Amino acid sequence: MRKSANTYLYLILAMLAWGSVYPVSKYLMSDLSPMTLAFLRYFTAILALAPLFIIEIRKNSKKIDFKSILILTAAGLTGTAIFAVFLYAGVSRSTASNGSIIINTQPVFTAIFAPLLIKERISFIQIAGVAVGFIGMFLVVTGGSFNLGAGGNGIFTGNLLLVCGAVSMSFYGILIKTPVKEYGSLISTWISMAIGTAVLFVINLFTNTDFFIELTIPAGRDILLIIYLGSIATAAAYLLFSMALRLTDVLKATAFKFLIPVSGVGLSVLLLGERPVIAAYAGIFIVIFSVFLIQRSEKTVNVEPKTSM
Repeated sequence: MRKSANTYLYLILAMLAWGSVYPVSKYLMSDLSPMTLAFLRYFTAILALAPLFIIEIRKNSKKIDFKSILILTAAGLTGTAIFAVFLYAGVSRSTASNGSIIINTQPVFTAIFAPLLIKERISFIQIAGVAVGFIGMFLVVTGGSFNLGAGGNGIFTGNLLLVCGAVSMSFYGILIKTPVKEYGSLISTWISMAIGTAVLFVINLFTNTDFFIELTIPAGRDILLIIYLGSIATAAAYLLFSMALRLTDVLKATAFKFLIPVSGVGLSVLLLGERPVIAAYAGIFIVIFSVFLIQRSEKTVNVEPKTSM
C-alpha cells in the first residue's frame, strides 16, 4: 500500500511541475528563441542535479555497461534533445494550452510501443483507452475543425510538431525503464539528460546564429524563471518520474501525464489569458477519461515483441 501511495505521490508532483513548463516557457519566449530556451532549461537542470549525481555515482559500485550507455544515449536523444526541439518549436507556433495538452498524449503512444519494445502487455480496455485518447487528441489539435489545411497563424503546424514531441517522449519513458531499475533514478536521469543537453548545444551552434548573444540577455525575472524551469519543472520532475518507474509499469506511469493539461491549461488561462476553444476543452475531458481505461489491465492481449531492450 505504501509503495502504491509513494508511486502516486511521485507522479502527481511530477505532473504538477511539468504542467507549469508551458506557460513559463511561453512567457520566456518573448525574450529568448525556442532553441536557446530549450538549452538553458536542460543545462540548468543538469547543474541542479550534478551534486546529487556525483554523490550517487560514488556510492554506486555497479559499472555501467556499453549496452546501458547506448540505451541512455537513445533516451537522452528522445527525451531531451528531440523532445525539446519539437516542444519549443510547437509551443512557439501554437499556444501554451495546446502544448500542455498535446505533448501529454504520450500514454496513447506508449500503449502502442511498450508491448513491442519491453514486453509490457496491453488489455482490451487499454486498447479502448488508446482509441479514446486519439479522439481527444484530434479535438485539441484541430479545434474540432476538419479544415486541416487552414492552420491559421501556424497553430495547426505547431500542434503537429507537439504530437511529434509526444511520440518522442513516449520512447523516453520506455527506454529509461531498464537503466532506472539497474542503476537508480538519479544516475539514469542525469546521464540521459546530460547527453541530450550536449546535443542541444551542438544544434544551437549550427542553427541559431544569435545563440551566444541570447545567453547574455536573461536578467531579473527571466533568470529566476529559467532557474525554476530547470531545477523544479525539469530536474525534479524528471527525477520523480524516474523514481515512479521503479515502482510501476511504463504505461501506467505515463498515463498520469494526462493530468498535466489540468495544471498547464489552468496556468495558461490565469497567467497568459489564453482561452482554448470549446472543442479543446472537450478534448481535455476525453483524454483524461482515457487515463482510466489505460490504467486497467484485465484480459491482457499477448503482443509478440519484435525487439527487446
